[in-house]
Amino acid sequence: MMNQKRLRLTQIAFSLSLVFAAPAFAQNTTSAIGGRISGSDGKPAAGATVTITHVESGSTSNVTTDSEGRYIARGLRAGGPYTITITKNGVSEKRDNVFVELAETAAVDATLGQAIQTVTIAGSAARAEKFSKTNQGAVTSISSADLDIQASVNRSLQDYARMDPRVSQTDKERNEISVAGQNSRFNSMTIDGVAVSDTFGLEGSGSPFAKQPISIDAIQSSQINVANYDVTQKGYVGANINAVTKSGTNNFHGSLYSVFRNQDMAGDRYNQSTDTYSKPPTSKTTTNGGTLSGPIIQDKLFFMVNYEKYKSSLASPSFGPIGSPLTNVGITSGQIQQAKDIAKNTWGMDVGTEVITPAQMNVRDKLAKIDRNETTSTMARASPSACMNSLTASVTTSGWLEI
Repeated sequence: MMNQKRLRLTQIAFSLSLVFAAPAFAQNTTSAIGGRISGSDGKPAAGATVTITHVESGSTSNVTTDSEGRYIARGLRAGGPYTITITKNGVSEKRDNVFVELAETAAVDATLGQAIQTVTIAGSAARAEKFSKTNQGAVTSISSADLDIQASVNRSLQDYARMDPRVSQTDKERNEISVAGQNSRFNSMTIDGVAVSDTFGLEGSGSPFAKQPISIDAIQSSQINVANYDVTQKGYVGANINAVTKSGTNNFHGSLYSVFRNQDMAGDRYNQSTDTYSKPPTSKTTTNGGTLSGPIIQDKLFFMVNYEKYKSSLASPSFGPIGSPLTNVGITSGQIQQAKDIAKNTWGMDVGTEVITPAQMNVRDKLAKIDRNETTSTMARASPSACMNSLTASVTTSGWLEI
């Protein structure tokens, strides 16, 4: 029996970004809100102050409308809710419960002097305006609500990516997906702007490991980009699965979860050589973890931590030669031995022995994230652009141990 051990030491990735007057930057990890403000006479309300407040964290962005009454605020947290207050010459207008999708701009217009109204802008409203000059390709947004209500057997972003009709699952066991008929290895994956793709093409899922590097419970929202021409995205010709992790707020939040799966929850295996079905081999998979988030300094500094432990015997080989107790493939033990003899006698290579013994995969995921809010004021111009109005520092710690 051959035991294979792989240890990847804990890695710490620190990213600190502050972007000024660069609308394209940070677009993959943040969102934006923009629109046009008019007066009661229907003319543009130039010089109006627009205050955008993230209710749960208290972070505030202030922008001023330009000569055409337009404004835009970038660098906002994905999700919401946001409260937008427009003020000019003592007249105010307010919008509550505004939600924004990841890397998209929510359009919020208003007319000063009218009765205060309350509207709700959800993700579905943003998706309805797909043919817009602000769009940069074919995109499907997956909100935190989508992540909560949709089931995922593998607890992976690949499962949720199939909400896009152009994504299909080509290999269920390997969690492999294809976009518009492209090979799965042409896809890429980014989390908080950091590439976590399978550089060597060893895993069919597109992830560099057998398991997703960050727990799905730590993901705030995601986005499936197909044929995107945003210059900040690169390294794929299939699709990019872009996700951002959760952040802390002014309220403490926590969760505990446990997932169990064994052979009784899996379908029968098909044996192609005998055209018969059989029960899957005995297996056991458990996932246990939890999250905790909250304020360090109210309205200023926040934290979010996640820990998850994953154990599975599904790492054991599921296929074997004809006559083995595993799902048979079209090769015999004699043919395998013949290939081994050629490698040894001709090339002097010892390719090892057949591994059909049970194996166990143990994974521990750890994530720590710190967010800091800063309030800025921005003057909108004829060609709307704005400073990134939040300074975010994130520390991500992940450790994997596979045996």
